[in-house]
Amino acid sequence: MAARPTSLSSARSSKLFTIGRVLSILELDFPELSPSKLRFLEEQGLVTPQRTDSGYRKFTEEDIDRLRIVLELQRDQYLPLKVIRQYLDDLDSGKTPKLPNSQEPKSLRAKPGKQFSELDLIAETAITPALIADAREVGLLGLAPFSSADVAIARSVVQLQRFGIAPRHLRGLKAAADREIGIIEGVVSPVLAKNETGSRSRAAHFAAEIESQFATIRAEIVRSVISKIDS
Repeated sequence: MAARPTSLSSARSSKLFTIGRVLSILELDFPELSPSKLRFLEEQGLVTPQRTDSGYRKFTEEDIDRLRIVLELQRDQYLPLKVIRQYLDDLDSGKTPKLPNSQEPKSLRAKPGKQFSELDLIAETAITPALIADAREVGLLGLAPFSSADVAIARSVVQLQRFGIAPRHLRGLKAAADREIGIIEGVVSPVLAKNETGSRSRAAHFAAEIESQFATIRAEIVRSVISKIDS
């Protein structure tokens, strides 16, 4: 039997996020989101994050997509949580439910696994062809078809333009991310290479935990500078 690839992408489907990381991912579209709101949605059964042995919440990419749908339906369609919960339950059951106004949430268009043409990417994020080319030049975007991750990156690139931050200014950010990926791959590759029962799960857990710690350090370094600006 051929060994499975020992790359980070093979563990990506099990990537886990801390509550702080979830907030940072969603805050651009939902700036009023708070830890208490996330805990409330959990109490209402709309999302069920995993728990570590120490009791910390860990969210999957699917949890984040689910939260995005919930928050969008609340904000844009003013639907009660009971209706949203039933809608999600129907989706989980493989049904094709209809909302009261028959308008599908935009978040479903960017669910994991879906591919997007360049026109789709422009429609989803308002990015321009010129900006796509600039982002591609520094390695932030590749060629079509694009993934849901590309949609998220494109959306952030567009938002950063508001502050005069162009893709060329993000070369260092891309290089730092590549270095982090290299470190993580160095840790998980030997685990994946064993090709034992549970090795992929362990590799995914290690990758998610390392990424979470990197994100914490990165965020705290930036926050320490921002706090001086506001002091």
